[in-house]
Amino acid sequence: MTSYADELLLDLGSGSDGEGDASRSPSPAPAAGPSSAANGGASTQAAAGDSDDEGDTEMQLPEGGTLPAAELDAQTVETMDVSGSVREVSRLKESSKMKEILKSIAHFAALPSPEVSQSGVLEDSQEYQLIVRANNLAVDLDNEILIVHKYIRDHYAPRFPELESLIPSPWEFVRAVQALGNDDDLTKASLQSILPHGTVVVISMTASTTKGRPLPELEWKRVDEAAELVFELENERRNILQYVESRMTLIAPNLSAVVGTRVATKLLGVAGGLTGLSKIPACNIHLLGASKKLASGASSAFRNRPVGFIFQSELIQNVGEDYHRQAQRIVSAKALLAARVDMGGSDRHGTYGARIKQELEKKLEKLQEPPPIKMTKALPVPKEGGNKQRRGGRRARKLKEANGLTELKKQQNRVEFGKAEEEAGAFDETIGLGMMNAGSSGRVRAHVAGATSKAKMSKMNKTRLSALRSRSTGAALDAGGDSSGTASSLSFTPVQGIELVDPSRQRKVDEANAKWFKEGTFSLAPGARGTAIPGSSGGAGSMGPPALPPAKKPRVE
Repeated sequence: MTSYADELLLDLGSGSDGEGDASRSPSPAPAAGPSSAANGGASTQAAAGDSDDEGDTEMQLPEGGTLPAAELDAQTVETMDVSGSVREVSRLKESSKMKEILKSIAHFAALPSPEVSQSGVLEDSQEYQLIVRANNLAVDLDNEILIVHKYIRDHYAPRFPELESLIPSPWEFVRAVQALGNDDDLTKASLQSILPHGTVVVISMTASTTKGRPLPELEWKRVDEAAELVFELENERRNILQYVESRMTLIAPNLSAVVGTRVATKLLGVAGGLTGLSKIPACNIHLLGASKKLASGASSAFRNRPVGFIFQSELIQNVGEDYHRQAQRIVSAKALLAARVDMGGSDRHGTYGARIKQELEKKLEKLQEPPPIKMTKALPVPKEGGNKQRRGGRRARKLKEANGLTELKKQQNRVEFGKAEEEAGAFDETIGLGMMNAGSSGRVRAHVAGATSKAKMSKMNKTRLSALRSRSTGAALDAGGDSSGTASSLSFTPVQGIELVDPSRQRKVDEANAKWFKEGTFSLAPGARGTAIPGSSGGAGSMGPPALPPAKKPRVE
């Protein structure tokens, strides 16, 4: 009888043995597996270098989807070792995978009617699976051409090292190398049918001053053999693409019209057919085929955004780099509509897809148009004479009074000629006082409105006010004086103080003066009309000496 601990040990041992067997057993390859891992040589090295980032590069495929072929970039190709023979570097041409696919293509191309055009489930068709595998093989051929191009470039560099920088295209570079050859004088080579005239002139001038040396015979044979291999690979690639294009116009004519046959084949392969592609939301179409691979030790803050197969379409490649994200969203939505039309089978001639492509071209062209130039509006011609219209009214007057300068501020802004201005300072700041202390008015008020801006009294109110004033004047005259007894006017006298006016007292003074101090009371004779001043000529009305009494009258002799 075994214990509980022994059972645990047995379970652990059986689990480890199972894992070891699973690790030693070969894993089944996908239907259209990655090209770089199956080619061997340099491609095998590239796949081995990517094994560390397997968790990042693997994408989650929908049900029934096929893993797309891995596309090599320029950095990966530069790190490859391409020494030795070209057949050791590139093994795809002699691989059984390529021979099998080419044989199947020849078989289905010879049929009177394509199998994919017959009724049935598209994903179960053998020709559909062949189309997906053939499209992946075309990607493998592109990778092989890049590898062989690096082989030719490295082995031909001692003869013409400047040629690499003059011709960046791999296909044109290989054709130019085959045309130049290994002659002593490279300027005699005919490149007019291969390259533009301007590039030919630059190559001729550079070849006349190059420091390269002729290659040995064995080395030149290797370069020539590699160039012939590139021509063979390119020929096979064109045949495969021609077959895929002819079949994709039957499988998905509208989708092929929008994004192209190669991109449409990749989308169908990774999505599992038209049924799987039509079920994917439009916001996820541009992520199909996107790789999240990141170089070891590189920061993820400045890497490019992952792009999928839709990015390779002609519509997106023709727009500027700044509009790639917007173009991907626009094209992805329309491509999904075209795929759903193909799924329904309502348009088998691709007219809907062609119309959508024209609309997308116009929309993307409109998207890249520069913004309209902002027109600078000229100022109006100023009116002469100063007849500028300003807002008037009570609110405008109050606003001007509130924002107007005070009398104190006006005095501060003035400076008296010939006198020093007084200043007031505090905390390292000084302020000029101007003529604030000159007038000593003490007024701190805003500007007083003029007579024209004051409120005016109506004619009826003026008549009524004059009638009231006349009544009050008549009542005061009837009371015996110019003012009533309640007058409170102030009179300033030489005596220190203020004296209130008393009308009754003034009346009493006038009555007393009328009795005793009346004019002529003591100076006029009775019956005389005037006063006789001594020394003045006696006459009527003149004042003379008083008459003597009768007893003292002088005798008349």
